[in-house]
Amino acid sequence: MSKGGSTTSTQAIDPQLKAAYLENLGQAKSVASALPVREFADFNPMYMAGEEQVVNQSLTPFSGQDINAFMNPYQEDVINRSLGDVETSRQMADLRDRQMATSAKAFGGSRQGVQAALTNASALKQAADLSANMRQQGYGQAANLAQYARGQNIQGGQNVMALGGARQQLLQQQLDALRNIGTEKLGVTTAALGGNIPNLGMSTTTPYSRNVASGALGGALAGGQMFGPVGAGIGGLLGLLG
Repeated sequence: MSKGGSTTSTQAIDPQLKAAYLENLGQAKSVASALPVREFADFNPMYMAGEEQVVNQSLTPFSGQDINAFMNPYQEDVINRSLGDVETSRQMADLRDRQMATSAKAFGGSRQGVQAALTNASALKQAADLSANMRQQGYGQAANLAQYARGQNIQGGQNVMALGGARQQLLQQQLDALRNIGTEKLGVTTAALGGNIPNLGMSTTTPYSRNVASGALGGALAGGQMFGPVGAGIGGLLGLLG
C-alpha cells in the first residue's frame, strides 16, 4: 500500500526586469503605430538623361547622314591628286608612243592612232578604278566610324544610367534609414532584455508517493531494536503514519 501527495514551488520574475519588459512591449506598440509608409526614391535627372539617350540612339534608324558626318573631308583632294598621277602617267605613255612612232616613221598613221587609243583607254580605266576604290574605302571607313560612335553613345548613356542608379540607391538607403530609426532602437532594447523572459509568474508542482507498508515495517524493526516488543509496536505505528 502506498500513499501520495505533491509539493508546489513558485518562481517569480524580478519586478524591475518585468517592468523593463513591459516598457519595451509598450515601445514596440508605439513604434508599430507610428511607422510611416515606405518611401521610394525617384529616378534622378542623371538617370533619366542617360535613359533618354539610350532610347533615342536605339530607336533612331541608321542613315546616310550619320555616315556622311564621318566622311574624310580631304578625300576629294586625295582622289584628285591620285587622278593627277594617273594623268601624268598617261601623258608620259603617250609621249613615249609618239617617239616610237616617229622612230618607226609611222607618226600620224593608223598604227600610231590605235596605240594612242589603247594608252588613253588604259589610263581612263585605271583612273575610274582608283577613284571608285578610294571612294568605297572612304565610305566603308565612315560607316564603321558612325556605327562605332552609335555604340559609344549608347554605352555612354548606360554609364550615366548606372551612375544615376547608384545615387538613387543611396537616396533610398537614406529614406529607409530615417524610416527605421524607431525599429533599430527597439531592436537594441529587445536584445538587451534577451527576448522572452522565462517563468513569468509560473508555478511548478512536483508529485511524490510513499509506500505505507514499508514505512510501518521499518518503524517496527527500529522500535524493536531500541525498546523491545513495546518499542516495535510504537515504531510500527509511527512508520504507518509517516
